[in-house]
Amino acid sequence: MTSALKLKQVVANTRLVLAIETLAAARALDLLRPLRSSPPIENAREKLREISAAWDGDRPLSADIEAVAAWIGGGGLE
Repeated sequence: MTSALKLKQVVANTRLVLAIETLAAARALDLLRPLRSSPPIENAREKLREISAAWDGDRPLSADIEAVAAWIGGGGLE
């Protein structure tokens, strides 16, 4: 594997980790309702919820993780 391919894999893996962390943070904010965070964080959570619905029970999250990773890769958190 070339170093360019290795770097692409590292970036892809990093996006997946960031997606999982972002979903976990949004879940934590959901559980703290009715408390609210700062406006920028609430805005990011609302944008995230357009891609990944809030959890209402046990379900596979692989599609959500992939969608959030693509969102992050496309600049969704900017």
